Amino acid sequence: MMRRAIVHPRTREKLDDALVTYFPHGRSFTGQATLELHLHGSAAVVRDVLEALSDMQRVLDTRDIRPALPGEFTRRAFEHGRMDLTACEALDALLHAETTQQRRFAQRAVSGYQARMYDQLHMQLLDACAHTEAMLDFDDEDQIDTQLWHHVRDTVQRMRTYLASELQLDTPTHQRTYADAVMHGLRIALYGRPNAGKSSLLNRLVRRDAAIVTPYAGTTRDIIEVSMELAGYRVSLADTAGLRDAHDVIEKMGMERTQTYVQEADLRVLVCTPDDLGGSVPAAGHRRIPKDVLERWGARMDEPVLVLVNKMDTYTPAPTDMDAEDGVPCVIWHTSVRHNVGIDTLLHDLASHVSRLYEKDEGSVPLVTQARHRHLLMEVVASLDAILRYDQLDDQPDLVMIAEELRRAAGALAQVTGRAITSETVLGEIFARFCIGK
Repeated sequence: MMRRAIVHPRTREKLDDALVTYFPHGRSFTGQATLELHLHGSAAVVRDVLEALSDMQRVLDTRDIRPALPGEFTRRAFEHGRMDLTACEALDALLHAETTQQRRFAQRAVSGYQARMYDQLHMQLLDACAHTEAMLDFDDEDQIDTQLWHHVRDTVQRMRTYLASELQLDTPTHQRTYADAVMHGLRIALYGRPNAGKSSLLNRLVRRDAAIVTPYAGTTRDIIEVSMELAGYRVSLADTAGLRDAHDVIEKMGMERTQTYVQEADLRVLVCTPDDLGGSVPAAGHRRIPKDVLERWGARMDEPVLVLVNKMDTYTPAPTDMDAEDGVPCVIWHTSVRHNVGIDTLLHDLASHVSRLYEKDEGSVPLVTQARHRHLLMEVVASLDAILRYDQLDDQPDLVMIAEELRRAAGALAQVTGRAITSETVLGEIFARFCIGK
C-alpha cells in the first residue's frame, strides 16, 4: 500500500491524495491482478477521478478501460474459482442484511459452510455412481454384487430422507423454515376483542403512531403490519380487527382476514382487559390456566398461550391464582399501555419467545436458502425416488437406469454450487442483483 497523488492524465490537475493498493494475480477478491484506489469519499472527488479514468481511454488510445457492470467483480471471482455460486448468493444477502440474524446467517454461508455441505452430497452421489458403473462393467449379467448394491441403495435412502427434511416435504405448508424466518421475517399477531388496546399497544411497541386509535370499538377493520427487529430477527407485528359478533359486512371481512392471519402467525398474543376476563385477572408470569377459561377468553390453544391483560390501571382487586394442575401452560403479562407500564418487560419476553422458536437452528447454515436451490434439489429428490422405484420393479435393480438417475442427480447438485455448467440466464439473474461496486 502506497500513498500517491491522483493526477488527471490530460490536464495534469491534482485530484486527490490516495492510498494505492496492488494485489497480484491470485491474491485479490477476483483472483485477477487488481489495483485499488482508496480516495477521500466526497462526491466531487469520486466523480472527477472516474472522469479522469474514462479520459485515459483517449490518452492511451484503448477501449479496455470502462466502468464495471453490476456484480461483475463477484462474477469474476466466481469464474476464477474464488467463490462458488452459493457464496455469491450469500454475499448478496450479506450486502442487503437488515437484521443481526440475517447478517450472521449470510456471513456463515459466505465463509463456505453451505458449499461444503453441497460438495459432500455431490461426492456421495459420485461414489454411488462409480459403484453402480463398476457393477455394470464387471459383474455377471445375471447377478450383481449384493453388498455393493446395498451400499448404493443405503446412500440413496439416507440422502432422500435428509433432503426431504431440509425441503420440509413432509411438514405443513404454513410451517416456517429457519432460513425463511431469517430472510423474510416472523409474524406476531395481536388479537382479541375490540377496544382491548391492540392498536395502542402496537404503537407503543414500534414507538410511532402506526395505527389509528379512537375510543370507538371496531376502529381497526383490516390488518396493520409494522416491521421491527426482535432478538436479531425481522418481525412483522400485526394489529388485527377486533373479534366479536358483527353485522357490518366490512367488519366481518376484517375479522375473516384476522382469523386467517392469526392462524398462520408464528406467535399469537391475546390482548384483553380485566372486563373481558369477567373481572377475574390471573397473576402475571407462567401459569396453568384451565382450558375452558381460555376458551371463554377467546384464546388460541398454543403452548404456551400468550395473554396480555391491558388497562391494569383500571383494575384494583388483587390478581387471582388460577393455576390448575391440568391447565394449559400460559404466559400472562400485565400492562397499562396508556401509562407505558409493562411495555419493556413485554418486549424483552417477546424477544425471548422469538429466539426460542429457532434456537436449535441458530449457528447452522440451512441447505436451502434460495428458490434456485429448492428447484434443483427437487430434481435430485425426483431422481432418488426413481432409483428406489427401479429397485422394487424386478428381482434385480435396473443398474443402467439407476446409473443414469445418479448422474442426473449429481449434475443437479453441481449446478447449485456452479461446479457444473450453469446457463448464462441463471448467472445473469444472480449477478444482476449486485450493485456496481461488487
